[in-house]
Amino acid sequence: MNIYKFRVSYEDDDSIFRDIEIKPSQTINDLESIIISSYNLPPNANGNFYKSNDNWQRVKQLETNPVVQQKKGKSKAKASAVKIPVLVAFIDDPHQKLVYEYKGTQEFTFLIELISLTGAEKSNMMYPASVKQHGPSPFKKEELVAHFSKASDDEEEEVHVIDSEEVDVESMTMEGEEETEVQTDDSESEADVLSIADEADEADEAEVEPGEDDANLEDLTAEEFDEDFARDTEEDFR
Repeated sequence: MNIYKFRVSYEDDDSIFRDIEIKPSQTINDLESIIISSYNLPPNANGNFYKSNDNWQRVKQLETNPVVQQKKGKSKAKASAVKIPVLVAFIDDPHQKLVYEYKGTQEFTFLIELISLTGAEKSNMMYPASVKQHGPSPFKKEELVAHFSKASDDEEEEVHVIDSEEVDVESMTMEGEEETEVQTDDSESEADVLSIADEADEADEAEVEPGEDDANLEDLTAEEFDEDFARDTEEDFR
């Protein structure tokens, strides 16, 4: 029996794909199941298949639900049979293109292309099977989303703490500079006071200790006084 091989690519990134082999006698629902499992998507979801043209434009939605057929019989009671559409019923082109829309808690679109319809069935393989996988699943688990959100919050808090520490360091630096300026001003004030005090002491010493000129002046005044006194006395005796 021939085996169909489909390449199922993720619409938003065609480098992510799965190669799937399936029997023509299997159903479109079997194809859906292997797509979901190969991409690690939650199974409890609804999906739609569409035939598409070469540009991946949807042309016709495929009916994937079982069809109930009435069988004619001689008896008045009519027997009914459930017919499940097989995959080969949807293939009318050797490069058939389909679009699958997965609709669960997250929604994804996959582009399906028939790349081989003459593959040989392998006795040791259970079909359908994913024979090649390239790229990660686009599905994001809730715990992963929560983890990355928490990591982002922690990073923002760390940045805030670092900013606060930088502000504190700048504040301490400014305070240290102000204290240095105050100490410098105090030192200059003390120096000015000491200089003024030294000048006052020198002035006092100058006033207290008379110079040589002053001493000579005093001596000359006494001698002149004695001469005048002696002269006046002689005149009186005369």
